[in-house]
Parts: sequence; C-alpha cells; structure tokens
Amino acid sequence: MHRGVADGADLIKTETKVQIGHYLEGPEAGLPTAPLADRTINERIRMGYTPDDPGLRSGDMRESYGTRVSESALRVDASIGSDDLHAVYFELGRTIYTDKGVNYQPPRPELSVAAIRNEDRVVDGVSRAIVRALEGRPLPNRPVTDESENSDL
Repeated sequence: MHRGVADGADLIKTETKVQIGHYLEGPEAGLPTAPLADRTINERIRMGYTPDDPGLRSGDMRESYGTRVSESALRVDASIGSDDLHAVYFELGRTIYTDKGVNYQPPRPELSVAAIRNEDRVVDGVSRAIVRALEGRPLPNRPVTDESENSDL
C-alpha cells in the first residue's frame, strides 16, 4: 500500500508541475482559469519572462512542489504541495489592498485539478500494488500507476 500511495502522490505532483504555465479548462471547480491581466503580462515582459504562461516565470515555484509520504503502516498518508507562498496564492487566489488600490489574483487550482483528474489512476495503482503484495509477487521497478501494469493482474 505504501508503494501505491507514494506512486500516486508522485503522479499528482508531476501532473501539477506539467500544468503550470498553461490555462486549464474543464468541468472541475475553478475552471476554466482566468486569463492573465494586462498589467501582469506587461510586468512579465518588463522582467524578461514570456508574456502569457500563468505561474511560470523562473520555474522556481513549479520546482518547489514535492511529496511527503508517511512510514509504511496499515494507514499510509501522503501530502503533495509546495512550501512556496507563491504556490499557495496561485492555487487559492488572493486579494492585496495597497495605497494604489486593490489587486486581485484569481485562483488557479493546479494541485486540486491534478488530484481530481488522477484520482482513478491513483486508486488503480494502490489496488494493483496491494494485489501484487497479497499474491506474493514483487512490485515492478516502475511506478505501479503505469498503464502497462494492467496486464499483470
């Protein structure tokens, strides 16, 4: 179970990192994501970044995402996220009040969308790992969420 949960957490982290820099569309809450404001695009250009890649400037925020998985036990917990405050503001949105006015950044739910979109794959991966362990078969060297693993059950 630990292997399946760890692989699932890595899958969600990877999908989150892939999504950053792109507009998301779909039925999930918070989508489609709002276009960047003109002043944001102008600031990005002034700072030497590409004009219209939401959340992707230097790549530091994208690379800050990681996973933590509890020790092997009957219950295994995983956390996926970032310690970078920019990632938190990006995911949840924020409003900043200054003497120049109000600056609103709409939510861009990258992490939650990656989790929702990959829920079935994570469940399948954990299930396959448990079945393999119960049957006494070794776990494959590749993540158990790999699609080709379906043929081994």
